[in-house]
Amino acid sequence: MRPKDLVMDLFGDYVRYMGGSIRLSQLSQLLELFGVEPATTRVTLSRMRKDGWVETQRHGREMDYSATPKLLEVLDEGRERIFAPSRSPWAGQWTMVLYQIPESRRAERDQLKKTLSWEGFGQLNPTTWVAPRDVREKMCAALGCDADENIHVVTMSTGSLDRDRGLAQQCWDLEDLAADYRRFIDQCAEWTPLDPSELTPEEALVARVELVSAYRRFPFRDPQLPTVLQPDGWPGDEAYEAFVRAHQALAGPATSYVSSVLTEPARSTMAPLKTIA
Repeated sequence: MRPKDLVMDLFGDYVRYMGGSIRLSQLSQLLELFGVEPATTRVTLSRMRKDGWVETQRHGREMDYSATPKLLEVLDEGRERIFAPSRSPWAGQWTMVLYQIPESRRAERDQLKKTLSWEGFGQLNPTTWVAPRDVREKMCAALGCDADENIHVVTMSTGSLDRDRGLAQQCWDLEDLAADYRRFIDQCAEWTPLDPSELTPEEALVARVELVSAYRRFPFRDPQLPTVLQPDGWPGDEAYEAFVRAHQALAGPATSYVSSVLTEPARSTMAPLKTIA
């Protein structure tokens, strides 16, 4: 877990709901739980401020850091992806994006691929991506295809449920994703013992942040296929339910610990806790 990701996670789940700002010494104390040195925290915040993720306000001899609208927008989108996954009934419609972007526009082509992946599209071939839902108008606007004759966005139907299932298998590595889901389900038992009170508040915070870090990659890998297109025994819903249970079970002690750090003078040093691999 990169220090920047830790900062964003702490803002996303805690700081933004506890007054919205945090002092450098307080954030350093929290990051020390993850083995991040105070000097690294300072450098990380400096870079995040330069990149427009956080803004500062002097508080006596210290600086208060708060999230910028840019960071809040990213946090809101990420939270919606994680906690409000959308899966519509299968209407038989795919959105297909086709493009022929020359090598001279390679940077634009790479950005296009990132956008399509972010939006849940799977790659059918080097110049064609598909999504199992009708999002043509949204993607036309996002990709500017009306002004670029090299990009085409269309809706299509295979006319066959078997072909639809085959297309899903071709565009996403569902077997590998399912295996990762099952490993995550097993890990949840490590993050949340039968009696959460066995964890100290600090351990609960570490476990909860690691839990979110481990799960948040799934909404960007999982195409959220309609149920009829999912392979038999698909573990996505089970993994989501395990995540939500663990996230809620750890919420009390983790939130209490962050609150105590924000309301009390931060300690200057702290030995890092052992994290879960």
